[in-house]
Amino acid sequence: MKIFTLAALATLALGTAATASNFSVSGPGGAIPDPAAAPGTWNTTYTGTAFTSTVAVANPVTSITAVKLNGLTHTWRGDLHIILRDPASVAYNVVVRPGSTGTSVGDSGDYQVGLYTFVDAGGGTVAQGTTNIAPGTYNIFQNTGTGQWTLGMNNVPLSTITGPAGNWTLEIRDWAALDVGSLTGWTLEGTDAVTPIVSFCAGDGTLTDHTTPCPCANNGAAGNGCANSANAAGANLTTTGLPSTDDVVLAGSGMPLTVSCIYLQGDALNDGVFGDGVRCAGGSLIRLRTKTNAGGASSFPDSTDTITLSARGGVTVGSGARRYYQTYYRNSAAAFCPPETFNVTNGIQIDW
Repeated sequence: MKIFTLAALATLALGTAATASNFSVSGPGGAIPDPAAAPGTWNTTYTGTAFTSTVAVANPVTSITAVKLNGLTHTWRGDLHIILRDPASVAYNVVVRPGSTGTSVGDSGDYQVGLYTFVDAGGGTVAQGTTNIAPGTYNIFQNTGTGQWTLGMNNVPLSTITGPAGNWTLEIRDWAALDVGSLTGWTLEGTDAVTPIVSFCAGDGTLTDHTTPCPCANNGAAGNGCANSANAAGANLTTTGLPSTDDVVLAGSGMPLTVSCIYLQGDALNDGVFGDGVRCAGGSLIRLRTKTNAGGASSFPDSTDTITLSARGGVTVGSGARRYYQTYYRNSAAAFCPPETFNVTNGIQIDW
């Protein structure tokens, strides 16, 4: 039975390798609270109110390249302890009270208003002094001498900092009264690990990564494909396993109970109506397997298959090649979104 016609069902050539990406995310600034009284015991406990601001990093962080404080100003540099915290609240020192021993020695220069970029190496120093500090690029200063750093913080190069996706926080503590400061915003820059498996091309009406809507306003549930005649939520494609261990399984569900379906792999993006749904897997296409659903669900590879997903798709594990997957299925209800009688799940993007 012929459901549809597709051209270019040729063997895939390897695509461009996916690599770690650079990120740059910015957060708001504000006043740096000035403690009215001693904010704790230096090198033991901070009891004052710190300035904090968070930024969201979408993928796991593999290194930090710069912490940028835009519009930073403060009239006593030795007051300030600048900290970066990861989503699990692991804390890293960026600048620790330059010039101060806790009793203000050689630390009176001002941060003049402007952009201060803190890096591992190649910049100036804020170590100590009584002259003002001009905006510019400076090396991180972790002040590791006796009595100079706060317990519970990590003194490591920015480039060695790793952490999970989520909210990263800038924290600035002012350890002495009278002098005040603020910043207008801040930016965190680094490299991240692109998530190897991502769901995309949802037929739920959000159109976040493609432009083609479901053909007859038949939106499915969040993250699913367009609705079908048997399931108003639409069909869903998920995975188990990882590309690195070559055990990825595509699992389709939410389709009509016992119909046949075909698992597809593409090496490029498409964006167009496909039966009662939208197809985003394009380029050179491979029909990976035809399966018969049980209870509206099936998978590839399953217990009857003797080949991995990567081998069937002609993809080398570890190559970084990016491939796109969807499952199209029979939906023979002539009155539902006529005149077509087939539909498709959401898509899955895998970086091998």
